[in-house]
Amino acid sequence: MSNTPYLFEVSWEVANKVGGIYTVLESKSALIKSKYGDNYFLVGPYLPGKSESQFIEKAMPSFLVSAQKDLASEGVIFHYGTWLIDSEPQTILVEFGNEFNNLAGFKTELWDRYGVDSLFAGYDYDEPVAFSLAAGKLIESVKRVGIKKDDVIVHTHEWLTGGTLLYLKGTNLNFSTVFTTHATFLGRCLASAGINFYAELNSIDADAKASEIGIKAKHSLEKATALNADIFTTVSSITGKEAEVFFGRKPDVILPNGLNMAMFPKVEDITEIHREYRKYLRKFAQYYFFPHYSFDIEKTLFYFILGRYEVYCKGIDLFIDALAGLNQKLKAKQSDKTIIALFCIPAGNSGVKSQLIDSKSIYQSISQIISYNMDNVYDRLLRAYVGEHEFDIEWILGKDFLDKAVQNQRRLKQSGNPPLVTHDLWDEEHDEILTMFKQKGLENNESDRIKVVFYPTYLSGGDGLLNLQFYNVMAGSHLGVFPSFYEPWGYTPLEAGALGVASVTTDLSGYGLALKELGLKKKLPGTYVINRSMFDYNQEKEELLSILYEYTILDSDERMALRLNANAQAKNYDWKLLVKHYFEAHKLALSKSKACVA
Repeated sequence: MSNTPYLFEVSWEVANKVGGIYTVLESKSALIKSKYGDNYFLVGPYLPGKSESQFIEKAMPSFLVSAQKDLASEGVIFHYGTWLIDSEPQTILVEFGNEFNNLAGFKTELWDRYGVDSLFAGYDYDEPVAFSLAAGKLIESVKRVGIKKDDVIVHTHEWLTGGTLLYLKGTNLNFSTVFTTHATFLGRCLASAGINFYAELNSIDADAKASEIGIKAKHSLEKATALNADIFTTVSSITGKEAEVFFGRKPDVILPNGLNMAMFPKVEDITEIHREYRKYLRKFAQYYFFPHYSFDIEKTLFYFILGRYEVYCKGIDLFIDALAGLNQKLKAKQSDKTIIALFCIPAGNSGVKSQLIDSKSIYQSISQIISYNMDNVYDRLLRAYVGEHEFDIEWILGKDFLDKAVQNQRRLKQSGNPPLVTHDLWDEEHDEILTMFKQKGLENNESDRIKVVFYPTYLSGGDGLLNLQFYNVMAGSHLGVFPSFYEPWGYTPLEAGALGVASVTTDLSGYGLALKELGLKKKLPGTYVINRSMFDYNQEKEELLSILYEYTILDSDERMALRLNANAQAKNYDWKLLVKHYFEAHKLALSKSKACVA
């Protein structure tokens, strides 16, 4: 390994799940580790009370002990160990509380050297910059007193770690630097505000717009990092165009996101896993809806959307509009199908609604009673079959069982419509998603063919209601709907495909655009890509409505074909195929930094 460069990959999401970058780091770590071996280190923030569950501390190698001694006088404290994921990569978590005392000087340096204007920045800027400064000091010390090796690559992710890269640029040591922006901060803010900036992308004055909406500090740090990195990268061509306009630099390499497909089901297991987790969703539907009214659970399909509470960026508004249209269409055609649309969008809440806790408890009690009586029922049924007794339902089930069944049915029944949301929201009256449901007539009336469920908590497997992880919910569902307006990559449709679940994405997402470039099947494409790049909302709504209706009337064989096609598409984005782009970026950074020194 003597000729292998050292690689320090720095991110706020190392052992700290916040968003999609966590998935990027976790899923590709085994392949990066296989390339760099013991010279690969992930660097993230040490967050007391959280890091301990993600990280196991170990004895430091000698070069880190040297750096620890070197930094002791500056108050830089760090922890070495492994991230608790399958690949167990070497990880350094850095404490950064002491760096708040040094922020004023560092901000001045960033302004003097790079024009980073943080005069009016708040804590949400200062916190990651303090971490970035501590991480920069650590990596500088490691090279200066520890490894003393020329070839050191530092790969930073997002503006939150831009300070690390810029700090190292200001040292007298030569580092090979790579910066990846997964989404420009300005683009995300504009899209979240409902501004269609894509339509006027080439005419936007990015610096002026950032000042206007109050994000000058973060934007200027992100821009300075992009301009001063040896190699600048983004995750998709659409984000690359955005970055070129906002930063004035075209990405040197595109780094599309992938998954470790070995961690997902084999093709032959997809159907069985779908059926297994569909059982859980059907049980959920029974104790959620059946206390109020019932429908044919075998003619029920589960559609879902999951992600951040960003109504415009994530296309939540478009999904609701299309569902409202689908509801009217299915009612007009007197369809016997029921669609349950799950909105798995975390939001502030105080726990599961008491009426649902009661309904689930009674449902489970009924299930236990049935299980307890099954041996006797089986025995009597068999005896009736062989002629010992008439097929008398009271004798077969037992009078006591039937009496209790009537009592439990009464206990289960509730008046009114099923709730629109599973948990007590902090401000339910003004919640945007619930307001949109009601405005569009999606109120879970018995006559509605579309039933909506807002599930405002993380699907961690222990939420107190479904108690399923989000991959389980995806696997048990029929169709994922992710009609995003702003989605630099878009992991959810890729993850859905890896699980063998059909989905909808858009040509304004990196993954959707990549699929279009790859070529889509005209019929049953697996992952549908709707056109949002023409910026005609009514047309987008009609296209999504058409897809939702088309899926609703498919037979089981056609739905199976969709699952298999979605899975085949996802396999094009296995990290085994994509990690080469990271290695290319690292190689280019080494070449460029050496050329600069020469």
